[in-house]
Amino acid sequence: MAVIKPQLSQTCLQIDDFSAYAQNFIQDDTPICEIETRKQRIDGEDFSRLEVRKSLFKNCVLHNCGFDNATFTDVVFENCDLSNSSFKDAYFERCSFVSCKCAGTDMSGCVVRHTSFERLNLQYSNFNKARMTDVSFSDVDFTEACMSEAKLIRFETAMSKFVRSNFFKTPLTAVDFTDNVLLAPVLSFPPTELKGAVINPVQAADLIGLWGVIVKQ
Repeated sequence: MAVIKPQLSQTCLQIDDFSAYAQNFIQDDTPICEIETRKQRIDGEDFSRLEVRKSLFKNCVLHNCGFDNATFTDVVFENCDLSNSSFKDAYFERCSFVSCKCAGTDMSGCVVRHTSFERLNLQYSNFNKARMTDVSFSDVDFTEACMSEAKLIRFETAMSKFVRSNFFKTPLTAVDFTDNVLLAPVLSFPPTELKGAVINPVQAADLIGLWGVIVKQ
């Protein structure tokens, strides 16, 4: 699988006050295009239904912000802190999250296409009922995060941590966990979500108890 990278403009407009800049676009229902914003610190602002294209957010702190029903196309988030922000029912296409802290983010119901998550803290995040196509996780901490009732098509993960992650009613067919940590996932009983998933022998020994099998030492 080859995730298509964001197509950024070479001549982005520098924005020093993203919050004020965005409000006019939200009110006019027009997209923000070709901007670059750095070192912004915003807490609790509402950016619902915002549309952003071909833009870069770098070294920004966006805590507890609302991006519900927002649209991001060809957007890069680099070294950002998006903790506890809400992206419910948002749409991402050809986006990239690099070295970001996204603990507690709510991405439930979002649609994610050709997007990469690299070196991310996604602990306690919520991807319930997300629809993800051509998405990659690399060096992602998904500890105690949720991805229940989600739909995954060509989803790849490497060097990531899935500890007590909730995959209830999310088919994991063809997902290769062999070079990831997969420990104590939340699944159905019996764990039909694992049908067709690829795991290594150590993971198999840990997961066999989910079928009610007792391993005698």
